[in-house]
Amino acid sequence: MREGDTAFLYELARDSEELKLLEYLTDAEKPIIRYRAAELLGGLRTGTNSQSEERIGTALLRTAKTDESDDVRAAAIDAMYLRDEGYLERLIEEVAAGEVDDPPEWMDVDRVTDWLAADQPEFRMVAAAAVGRIGDDTGVPALVDAVADADVRVRTKAAEACGKIGDPRAIDALASRLDDPQNQVRRAAAAALASIGTRRAVEALAPAARSDTESVRVIAVGELDRFGSLEPLPLLIEALEDGSELVRRTATRTILELLANAPAERSHDVRHEVAEAIFDASPPDLAAQLLTILRGNQPAYIRRNATWLLGRVAENEREYPDAVVDYLIRALDDEDELTAKFALSTLVELEDPSLLERLREFLDRDDVSEAATSRAEFVRKKRAEANRPSREAVTNSVEYTYVSDPSDYTAKKRERGSDSSTDAGDDSDSNE
Repeated sequence: MREGDTAFLYELARDSEELKLLEYLTDAEKPIIRYRAAELLGGLRTGTNSQSEERIGTALLRTAKTDESDDVRAAAIDAMYLRDEGYLERLIEEVAAGEVDDPPEWMDVDRVTDWLAADQPEFRMVAAAAVGRIGDDTGVPALVDAVADADVRVRTKAAEACGKIGDPRAIDALASRLDDPQNQVRRAAAAALASIGTRRAVEALAPAARSDTESVRVIAVGELDRFGSLEPLPLLIEALEDGSELVRRTATRTILELLANAPAERSHDVRHEVAEAIFDASPPDLAAQLLTILRGNQPAYIRRNATWLLGRVAENEREYPDAVVDYLIRALDDEDELTAKFALSTLVELEDPSLLERLREFLDRDDVSEAATSRAEFVRKKRAEANRPSREAVTNSVEYTYVSDPSDYTAKKRERGSDSSTDAGDDSDSNE
């Protein structure tokens, strides 16, 4: 059929007439018209209301499953990919679960992996995602081939599927995609290697973490927290000294995620090992990177871990930015109790000549909470004493509990016989 026979559909798309396009998708007799309608629906971004969006998504899903034309079905899948991946996810779920009623010929195969050889990349994309959802490791060889597919969508879904299955046989294929020209493929490959989580997977990520391309290094370093262990710590320490500020900041954030993901029973050991590795390396601007991260709207688990690490920087470095002390004082008023206590625990040990004056200025403000005022007064009292008490005396204060990590805080609360339950005082919350 000539292109001119569908020209009127372009007019409808230009005028954002989605529902009229939908009629042609569902009712037109000619496959070329249904194909073009699906294609154009995928390219529209008109702020459709939720009711219309549901009608369009449902129609595209039905078309992808039942239309007699391979090309029309492929166009419908692509439209779902572009418009709302929620409907594409529904198709993938149905395929993975074998729940498609009266499956059309294109679905009539012995195994989903057979679709990875389909001519249409949209079918291959659905198949790759479904194989990962099923989690059957017999599909890994086919996925390994699909990781090198000519279509970026297929490569991405295949890499994601390899990560879901977690089979080490995919490591080499995933490593080969770490320099893929498409960012989404590089990110999916790095995440998949991190999900596999073996030592060889770390080794495969290492070249990407040291790549000459900044964006590749950022992706690789940003995925290292997924390992759930300290295996990638040496790579993260290297990245803290990277010539790119973005890579250094990404490494800092990844370390905070690594601390947060540590099992509660190993929290103290993990923190000790991380801190020791960091200060052995002496990264150039860790304090500045932490402060930059903390200036954003961060969740409590990031604030508490960043505050803890910033405190270690202040205690271990002779020179640090003035902004470190300013932040720690402000953190006395953090709504997260554990973050505030980390700040307090650092400040009572901090021998900074400007601290008392800064505390006075903080206490003179009208917007400081009662709890923060009490904490600031406590710090000022301790720092003002001519003979600073021993750490044990501070630790055993009836007013405040010295904390070095979340598990320490919880244990001391239990020793005091506290019956209260707060987010900051729970190990599991501290590491979320």
